[in-house]
Amino acid sequence: HRFVDPNGRCIRHSYPIEFRNVTCIVTRYSSSTIKTTTMASFPLRPPAVAPSPLPGTVDRPCPRPRRRPGRSGAAPLLACALTLALGGTSALVSSDAGRGLPQPRGTWGRRGGVGGRAVCNTRRGGSLEASSAPLPPLIPSLPLREAAAAVLSDAFHAPGEEGDATLVDELMPASFIAETALPTPNGLFRLRAYRIDGELANPHIGKEPCVIYSADPGVRTSGRNVPVRVHDQCLTSEVLGSQRCDCREQLLMGMDFVAREGGVVIYLQQEGRGIGLANKVAAYAMQDMGLDTVDANLHLGFPEDCRTYGPVPSILEDMGIESVQLLTNNPRKVDLLKSLGVDVSSTQPMVAPKSNQHNRRYLEAKVARMNHTSALGDMLAAENLVRVNSAMAPRVKNGIDESQDESIEEGVRAAASGYCFGRASVEAAVAAVKAGEMVVVVDDMDRENEGDLIMAADAATPKNVAEMVRYTSGYLCIALEGERMEELQIPMMTIKNEDPKGTAFGISVDATKKHGITTGISARDRAATLRLLGSPSCTSADLVRPGHIMPLRARPGGTLVRDGHTEASVDLARLAGRHPSGVLCEIVSEDEPEEMARLPELRRFCDSHGYVLTSIVDIAQYRRDTEGDKE
Repeated sequence: HRFVDPNGRCIRHSYPIEFRNVTCIVTRYSSSTIKTTTMASFPLRPPAVAPSPLPGTVDRPCPRPRRRPGRSGAAPLLACALTLALGGTSALVSSDAGRGLPQPRGTWGRRGGVGGRAVCNTRRGGSLEASSAPLPPLIPSLPLREAAAAVLSDAFHAPGEEGDATLVDELMPASFIAETALPTPNGLFRLRAYRIDGELANPHIGKEPCVIYSADPGVRTSGRNVPVRVHDQCLTSEVLGSQRCDCREQLLMGMDFVAREGGVVIYLQQEGRGIGLANKVAAYAMQDMGLDTVDANLHLGFPEDCRTYGPVPSILEDMGIESVQLLTNNPRKVDLLKSLGVDVSSTQPMVAPKSNQHNRRYLEAKVARMNHTSALGDMLAAENLVRVNSAMAPRVKNGIDESQDESIEEGVRAAASGYCFGRASVEAAVAAVKAGEMVVVVDDMDRENEGDLIMAADAATPKNVAEMVRYTSGYLCIALEGERMEELQIPMMTIKNEDPKGTAFGISVDATKKHGITTGISARDRAATLRLLGSPSCTSADLVRPGHIMPLRARPGGTLVRDGHTEASVDLARLAGRHPSGVLCEIVSEDEPEEMARLPELRRFCDSHGYVLTSIVDIAQYRRDTEGDKE
């Protein structure tokens, strides 16, 4: 059976497990206690008489589960219905075989164990007979409100006077311990360590948060409206390289952001949303059986999110930060920080450019179950289904509409719709550029028939510049608007342009030595010059001429006027909401290193490295469609 709680929410979970005997534990939750009132056991098949509806719920029959082919004995279903609302009712169904089902072990929270005994009613010969039986350790033997407080340190939904749920948290002062240099592939940072004073109610979180910020003395790390990323530890992705979540990508994006724009990353030891590493592995095992990330926590006896942010205010005070621009997708984090007195002046999403087959369901659960930012939902939608002329377009792979796949062979040509790879390819490319990633853009096969790696100039890092140099000619250019080149006093390379495609080269430039430049040619030096050129604060005095970065003057009107990679770079950066300047370089063939890569190889290249692939004609048609819609 499935049950519907008083709010109309259906509570039912399925697991692909065989079992020999089914035990049903019916538990009553009240404001003062958790009490098991009934436990029924039956072998193999349910009794002819269905159980009575649970108090406060509506009983609805479920379809009889189908047996697996070649299997006999037991139905392959384990249903677990759990309601965590105060005064609600829950039914837990477990297997006596118990194969593959992690259970909570030891104590849970501040006091009490997870085991116990209950009154068991077993059906024998058509009658109910009372007996005493051990209670499987699925439910903490604590009052619900105390249990939640024990894990959350009082960071739970507490009903207000009008019945509204309000997130609360408690302060946890943290003391500064030490600071050191933190050299990384993404630049030089400073690492500042703290230790939380006193004991923690939640034994699964650590007491030693730290702060990461740029070592560049010119980067702002104090004052008002300071960018702050409050990041929670994820050993499985950040150390072991797991692809089950997007935590590592978000951490690196946060570090890149504070390196460019200033601010800090506050790193908290809260593995698995505050349930600890071992419990997180158990939750992963639940997800392997079909649960999502929220239901896995609930099955193990935890709330969906056990994180608390008590040490953040004292860390911000120590850093001299008065208000924050919070880099997060999580509305719960915003509410908890505000409840602690943090002045959150604005928020900015931190969305990885793409999902993978291992983390997509997790990301979907964050949007659907935990109300994470719509920008994350937009990224998932761009990867899946997009609306074109009120119809659903097919799934895209690396941004390419697979319905047009067979018609795209040796090069790019626009179809009757004006698109080549499809509108979805542009939307995916814009999302990637917005997230600071590189994309591949191909021009028409009758033009150069080449592909360029392109990224926003203000997203340049030593790592992605080195990556770009590795796969391209290494002749890095930056596309700028003509007005901006005049402001920076970058003259054209020649008065008479004899380039067959009319590419408008300016005099090469480097950043000055005050920006940390040495020879100007290293990936670190070129990334610094590119970021500077992509900053609205850059002036002519910040540049030396000649240098190692080649400015290209984009034509007004972009790809609607000229079908070149220069204009495509500026268009993508502008569409992504970044500074209208883009870094670009031609991709060299790996099959024939003396040649440039053409479309068939570029498609394999994008599949292999995970880049989004689009074309200049697609960008131009996308602009016609979207800018026409605005008009």
